[in-house]
Amino acid sequence: MEKTYIDLACQSNWWPDNALSIAKLNPKIASLASDKGSLTSALVGLSDNNFAVKVLQQVTKLPFFHEQLELGQPLSRAAVIREVELQLYAETVVFARSIIPLPLVAKGRSGLANLGRTPLGHLLFKDGQIKVSRRQFSQTSYLGNQVAARRTPYDYEGSQILVSEFFLPTIFKYL
Repeated sequence: MEKTYIDLACQSNWWPDNALSIAKLNPKIASLASDKGSLTSALVGLSDNNFAVKVLQQVTKLPFFHEQLELGQPLSRAAVIREVELQLYAETVVFARSIIPLPLVAKGRSGLANLGRTPLGHLLFKDGQIKVSRRQFSQTSYLGNQVAARRTPYDYEGSQILVSEFFLPTIFKYL
């Protein structure tokens, strides 16, 4: 994985979901970042179905401190960490990092253990039973550019999955 993605994932300065936070984002990205629906669906729409997921890693390890705090987990609890690039026309536009509790993966029926190139959003939004709660926003630097980000804890099957999405500069070609 590129070091720059690690730098993005370490981002720990998150703002609450309110009008002031959204106003800090680039206006072109603000509506996409603040949309409560599936980012996957939005990206598929921007690309006339020319959308792909490139899995960078899906491993079991400790999340970053700020992620554990956001999920209210004990600081020594491992989780499945899934990092992917979301691509439009074979060009990466979003880096996404998901923190999935091990007990949720171990349930087996959730489909989380074997996602492969399937977007997490397809699984989370397919039955309409997830809850978006406490969304946060941020802006950070990536290769000399400002990058907007959102972080969302999704209530899913009695647990929370934390998803951080970083809108890379290439996304502006498609907005």
